[in-house]
Amino acid sequence: MPHAPVTGFHRFRSYAGHPGKDGANFAYTEVGRLLSESPQVRARPHDLVDLFHSDEAAREALKDCDVVVATVGPHAYLYFYLRERLGLDFTVVRDARTALWNGYLQQEALCAPYLRPDDVLYHSSRYSQALYSKLFPGLAASRQAVCYPLLRWFPTESAGSWTGSGSKGPTRIGFVGRLTDDKNHSQAVALQRELNRRAPGAFELVAVGEDPRPGRAAEADARVPGYTWCPPVDRDRLWRAYREMDVLFFPSTSSLETFGRVLVEASYVGTPVLASTHAAASELLPAESLVPTALRADTDFTTHFAARLGDIDVAHAAELLVTGEIPPAGKGHQFYADHDSLLLALVHGEPQDPAEPGPTAVQQAFLGRLRMRDLDIAPDRATADRMIDRIRRPFTALHRRGTPRYFLALAVLLARSRYRGKTAAFLRKSLFHGEDFSNIGGVDLQLSHLIGFEPRFTIAPDPDPAEEPCSTS
Repeated sequence: MPHAPVTGFHRFRSYAGHPGKDGANFAYTEVGRLLSESPQVRARPHDLVDLFHSDEAAREALKDCDVVVATVGPHAYLYFYLRERLGLDFTVVRDARTALWNGYLQQEALCAPYLRPDDVLYHSSRYSQALYSKLFPGLAASRQAVCYPLLRWFPTESAGSWTGSGSKGPTRIGFVGRLTDDKNHSQAVALQRELNRRAPGAFELVAVGEDPRPGRAAEADARVPGYTWCPPVDRDRLWRAYREMDVLFFPSTSSLETFGRVLVEASYVGTPVLASTHAAASELLPAESLVPTALRADTDFTTHFAARLGDIDVAHAAELLVTGEIPPAGKGHQFYADHDSLLLALVHGEPQDPAEPGPTAVQQAFLGRLRMRDLDIAPDRATADRMIDRIRRPFTALHRRGTPRYFLALAVLLARSRYRGKTAAFLRKSLFHGEDFSNIGGVDLQLSHLIGFEPRFTIAPDPDPAEEPCSTS
């Protein structure tokens, strides 16, 4: 690999009407900045839509690249397809940002027959790496790593700046994230109700995030004493919110979850956390922070929707808060120190430490209960080529708003959709708000209808319900 490899990447920008940027939006923007600013690579930015549209544009953008870093949501399959189609010779460094959700599962199913030993799949957590290794055994023939270069962009003045609410008023509990069922937001509201019952007036809960629900649901929450909602705020205000919380409540059991960026942000500030045991929480937080969580066994889940996989023990969380058993702040952010250097090392093809820790006990227990079906991995390049060919033109058309092909693509998606309501919502956002592929779970999810990709899964019953693993080891 050259001293400063020519590194291609899409300069990621969230579309202007995006209602609430998530961790993936921040991550792709940050990786693009890192590559643009680093003297260790020769940055060669391109536009992904142009690559979907034209082989000529793709060849011109990629022909001199030693490495391509995918900063494009779950569309890295295009780089593998173009590498073979155009006879090019670059390494692909891609990521997985969601867990049991169509987008990145589809990406890996399409990438599988193209993989070369030096290609890299990097993850935000040990949980994510263990999950994808279980679902895609072929990944063992290429490289994987846990890498998330996010601390580089955190404000140094926020490190260890936690003060709590700093008043004699109610203890302030924070909830940060989408106010949706898969994020277990209703359990945050239930926690405030339970605290009102046990200690009237002693607690308040402030939820910060996008609220996509009908007005009646928000109105019902607003009637709970001590509960308030704040729409998404800028980063400076969010850091201040972490600093002034007495404890962050993170009950999410979302099928999307691989990480929990808010957990790392909170630990960076020094904010104590109470969280579910799901996904990466057990590797990012001390055991005292983990609240017993019951998974929903024998329920049929589709990867086409963000699903709530379980329920946190609200009564247990309330008991900890009322008795003042606030856990110590997490140290999970420390693992991600110098991950900007780690990502650049992956770009350079440098070998990684094989002794990285594996999944925690609670993660192993979850993966042992996971039962996946209809995860149709492309068996060969010819099959993958045909599937990507069916996606390529509609993807391009959806980014040429107002043209006849754009309207035709919308009509085809609606006709082929197995979930007309969800597709109709996507059409409205595309038509009236300009949604593009930067909204992870929009374009990518709709294109899956065109190739019939929809894995499903269940969670087997707990073989030993008396043993609730909360180990962080």
